[in-house]
Amino acid sequence: MDKEGNGDRMENALIALVFMIIFTFVVYAGSWLQGTTFTRKFSKWYFIVMLSATVVVTIVTFVLSIGE
Repeated sequence: MDKEGNGDRMENALIALVFMIIFTFVVYAGSWLQGTTFTRKFSKWYFIVMLSATVVVTIVTFVLSIGE
């Protein structure tokens, strides 16, 4: 493996990470702006689930980038 290939995988994983973080906040803020009332418990679980999804998407993107 050369350094360039390793950097490409990290770049793809970073793009996926940033996208998921932005997506998480945009969906939450959009719902909040529409007047939806969120309980503290819902907010906590929403961010836990989305954090888990972000980690999974980042890892899968990194692993799948190995084949490129």
